[in-house]
Amino acid sequence: MSEFYKIAMKNYNNDETVITAYGVALTETLNSFSTVAFNFNALGDNKVAEDLLGPRTLFTLENGQTFRLTTSNPTPNSRYRQYAITATHVGHDLNDYYIKDTINGQQSMQACLDFLTKNTPFKYQLDSQFDNHDFGDSSIGDGHGDDVLSAIAEAFACEWWFDNYTLHVAKKIGKDDAFVFVDRVNTSHISWNEDYSDFRTAIHGTGKPIEQNNDSGGGSGGDLEAFARSFVGKVPYVWGGCTPSGWDCSGFVSYLLNHFGVNVGPHMTLGLSQLGPMVGPPYQAGDLLFWGPQGAWHHTSAVSNGYRVGADNYTDGTVYRPIDSWPPTFGVRVPAIAALVKGGNNSSTDDNGGDSGDSNTDAADQSEQYTCEADYFSPWADKPGIGKIWADDFSSDTITDEKALKEAMKAQLHDYPDVEYTVDWISFKQNASGMVNEVKVGDNGWLRDRLGTDVNVRIQSYTRYLDSADASSNDSITFGNKIFDSTLYDTRQNQANDTRQQLERLQEQVNNNSNIGFTIPTMNGEEVQRLDSFFKQ
Repeated sequence: MSEFYKIAMKNYNNDETVITAYGVALTETLNSFSTVAFNFNALGDNKVAEDLLGPRTLFTLENGQTFRLTTSNPTPNSRYRQYAITATHVGHDLNDYYIKDTINGQQSMQACLDFLTKNTPFKYQLDSQFDNHDFGDSSIGDGHGDDVLSAIAEAFACEWWFDNYTLHVAKKIGKDDAFVFVDRVNTSHISWNEDYSDFRTAIHGTGKPIEQNNDSGGGSGGDLEAFARSFVGKVPYVWGGCTPSGWDCSGFVSYLLNHFGVNVGPHMTLGLSQLGPMVGPPYQAGDLLFWGPQGAWHHTSAVSNGYRVGADNYTDGTVYRPIDSWPPTFGVRVPAIAALVKGGNNSSTDDNGGDSGDSNTDAADQSEQYTCEADYFSPWADKPGIGKIWADDFSSDTITDEKALKEAMKAQLHDYPDVEYTVDWISFKQNASGMVNEVKVGDNGWLRDRLGTDVNVRIQSYTRYLDSADASSNDSITFGNKIFDSTLYDTRQNQANDTRQQLERLQEQVNNNSNIGFTIPTMNGEEVQRLDSFFKQ
């Protein structure tokens, strides 16, 4: 390369020239718009460039990528002005377009990108296959194009980059094992920073909200029947379960009663049979049905308009069937539910003469109900010096399964430090050692520091100087967060404790074998082992 770098320039009138620039720094960052910064002196042919500078000026690098002027900072001196220019990739022109429409519900990646690029000069290329995403009641749109792109990337967990006005989208960009950087061989100053400020170990989450039709007093009999039947054919039978991700017979009945303000304890069939007086046919909506011998009832359901609704077995799950198809042993009429069905309120006298309103919750005091709800705890939460450090609550408009909810919360929980590695980019392609490295944003590879530790990292960002005046000496690579789990830190701390105990024992041996006491200096693990071996000889 020559000492200077040539950059094509075009102003808003499409007038063109070429700038002779220096200090040309290209920065590319994962899932972000590339930037370029450079300097030029307003002398000779560059005087034309100075006069053409203005709003919407475009700069094209030798690699064919085009950038739009962001800032211009001229500094006068005695003979000419020196300009410092920054420009952002034309992919950021998405910000020029405000998308007023919105989309929600089930959407394919293609539909979302069509929505994003409609009526713009952009086109897209899918480099991976994506499953549809359910946005639920949430929506994307009603914002600038670059904000919509960010929403799509978050929803589909995808990555993107621009080739001028072509947007490329993939599940993961970059290659594996694309590079090896060895400290003091083909790079220098491998360093890292660990940030623990966002470290969290516990998170509470809720799944898709359940639509509640009751405005007060727990709703109506019609609400109860509609709510009970909404799970038929959808929720499986799970022994011991008590949520819409899976329940057994008593779990379903308990869930139904809790939803309409009757607080029940552990969902045991025998306990449910004691919530009200025993009744026989004809059964009314809201009655509880029981099967089995006296005092050992083995099955329960709820009544809905001459039918029974409940969780029957592993094969059938939650069912809605005529009562006569399997006549129950008896029924129980829960006072609060009976009042609800008749259009009354939840205050009623229970069998013991007490006011059942004391044990029932008014709908106004009820929190929103969800198809599933759970807590997730990181392994760190069991550490005595860490415990539960709560993150912000997580919610989903689409998840209805507790297991899936916990998996989503696990991915959401930030239970690791932010670790950022950086290196000086001494050898970009090849060096005397024969190593050939491909360095692009998204590539995975290896770092080996001067202590011989190998770390697998991924390139998050790089800054490369394109003119020879500053090349190599100022180039740098930033590697994205390396996630360390608790086992690594456990190993480190166990090793540190072992080393401390060895040092204490060695110091005692030194003192016992010498009239002149001295202190064992600070040593690493290998040095401790060598000294330990010496005393064992």
